[in-house]
Amino acid sequence: MSDGRSAGVVSLDQARYLAREHNLDLVEISSTNDPPIVKLLDYNKYRYQQEKLARQAQVNRKNNQLKEMRLSFSIDEHDLETKANRAREFLAEGHFVRVFIKLRGRENVFPGKAKQILFDFQNRVGGAEEQPVSQVANKVQLTMKPKKGHAKTEN
Repeated sequence: MSDGRSAGVVSLDQARYLAREHNLDLVEISSTNDPPIVKLLDYNKYRYQQEKLARQAQVNRKNNQLKEMRLSFSIDEHDLETKANRAREFLAEGHFVRVFIKLRGRENVFPGKAKQILFDFQNRVGGAEEQPVSQVANKVQLTMKPKKGHAKTEN
């Protein structure tokens, strides 16, 4: 019925009559069953709601941005904790976070220390690893994503 109640098993002619009487459309849900399962609904309203949900999903996808944070090779403990707190906030909002260290001069000889700083940073933040620690030219980087169930949900 139009208010969501089930009309039970009815003939096709009776279903068409009910659709016409309530000024609704008769939509086939499953044709594999015997008898087929149909639903009375306003198809234009249904289509509008589906498009609205698709638009909302697209808006939500745009909100998952990539935030970048730059650390230095000789970062202090307090500075590292401050950056970790900010990264936690980004992850809580559902954003991805890319953390990188740009190696300069003699720092290029010690990429292992830069990787260790990034691993320590990831442990402090607690984000899930999206892309592992990698070195591209003179940049060592790590990309994190929110852990499942930890991202803030907005309705």
